[in-house]
Amino acid sequence: MSIPQGPVRVAKPRDLADRPVFVTLAGIFWGCAALMTAGATALFLFVGLLLAADSDGRRSPWSELGTPAQQIPVSAVVLLGLYFAPGFRRLASMTRLALLGPLACVVPVFVVLWGYAPAA
Repeated sequence: MSIPQGPVRVAKPRDLADRPVFVTLAGIFWGCAALMTAGATALFLFVGLLLAADSDGRRSPWSELGTPAQQIPVSAVVLLGLYFAPGFRRLASMTRLALLGPLACVVPVFVVLWGYAPAA
């Protein structure tokens, strides 16, 4: 006796993007990451302006922005790699953004520490 072969039903995971808690968490984390990135960039620009003012105009303030200009694209590549990782792709999009938000908040702190750690 053979078992009849019917159409294969693929169970779809429940979409968690509809839950407002994930949308709220993703907005909070990524908003904080954007504010911290802007603050870190402003800090580097301010320090560069102070160094340029101290050197009688022989130094450009834009040279201080090299560290954030290098770190931000590198962190974007890492976060995009995590966002599209096979294990992460099973989650809903807002859940992925809510989980990657704290990592994005760490990037500006790392940029500031990386830029001023050799000076200490």
